[in-house]
Amino acid sequence: MSNNFEETIRSIGLFGGVFDPVHRAHIKMAKMAADQLRLDTVRWIPAGNPAHKEIDTAAKHRLKMLQIALKNLNDERMVIDHRELSKSSSKPSYTCDTIESLMEDFPKKRFFWILGEDQLLKFKSWKNWKWLLGNLVLVICQRPDDKIKEKKGFSYLSETIKSLEEYGGKIMVLDVSPDNVSSSCIRNFIGKRKDPLDRLDKEVYEYAKKNNLY
Repeated sequence: MSNNFEETIRSIGLFGGVFDPVHRAHIKMAKMAADQLRLDTVRWIPAGNPAHKEIDTAAKHRLKMLQIALKNLNDERMVIDHRELSKSSSKPSYTCDTIESLMEDFPKKRFFWILGEDQLLKFKSWKNWKWLLGNLVLVICQRPDDKIKEKKGFSYLSETIKSLEEYGGKIMVLDVSPDNVSSSCIRNFIGKRKDPLDRLDKEVYEYAKKNNLY
């Protein structure tokens, strides 16, 4: 990335995830965040070895599928950040370490971390979560899973946001319709040799089939 481009960037969206595979809802979240918050760029950060989740699909395949999807999306705001994949696979990846690294590369920039409301519910379990609240704006995308809401009561989302704001957190909720597409659903479709239709990019689907990923 050129120095001239770095100087023009003010607001950076960060979208971390396993992306196994990347699908329609991921694309929708990133685009809506970029549009509504007028982000200069959204950096997609494929997880290396996340501390709270197991990954079965090799990083090279998850990265390739993401590259295919973003190439076909053809939105210059969308870029891939490889820093977590570049780390040793034996060490867990923590968001706080990723943010520290990004702060070194993009000093004095404002970071917006895009996540689903199910992740927000678990946010206080993240390593150095209080530090993260002071260095990120959390951008929440609502999920269609009513079971999550039932567990915490009808007002769970507003209550969770309020509790984080008490620690100085800056939290925004995107105006976007929930999408019930999930990576696990798509993996099941492909594993059963069913076409996932419009749930993911056609070339991503062909790549997954060709490489017997699921």
